[in-house]
Amino acid sequence: MPRWGETQLFLPERPSLQMSRILVVIQFLTATALVVSAHFSLQHGLWLCVSAVGMLLGLWAIAAIGPTRVAIMPDVKAKTQLVTAGPYRFVRHPMYTSLLLFGGGFVFSPFHWWKVGVWFVLLFVLVGKSFIEERKLNEQFSEYPDYSKRTFRFVPFLW
Repeated sequence: MPRWGETQLFLPERPSLQMSRILVVIQFLTATALVVSAHFSLQHGLWLCVSAVGMLLGLWAIAAIGPTRVAIMPDVKAKTQLVTAGPYRFVRHPMYTSLLLFGGGFVFSPFHWWKVGVWFVLLFVLVGKSFIEERKLNEQFSEYPDYSKRTFRFVPFLW
């Protein structure tokens, strides 16, 4: 039985490069909107910590995958290697988790309802990108289905 959120999205069997580019543009626009709208103060200390945890997770993921192999497009190239060390031991998409945490801290600094909506658009985009990547990883790596069964998509022990 699949875990919560493991069902396929309504994505075409072979998503186009144009669809990937659109998702990346929306990702950058939503993340930028959250960052630009933030005004941290001491009363927002908890949310600053959430953003800092997201940043640290992202740096850990970059170190694990190698800074020269980080890509913003949900593509799998011929030279791609399956990384299962570092944060990839726990989640399949730690870079996306880090972006959600980083952006989540900005939703509450200060809080506005429109920021919640922007964060959910970012979540939807990153879930879409993860499905595109996973289809391609399943095709390229015979060990990927086993890896995906023992790790979570974004949040350890939850999703």
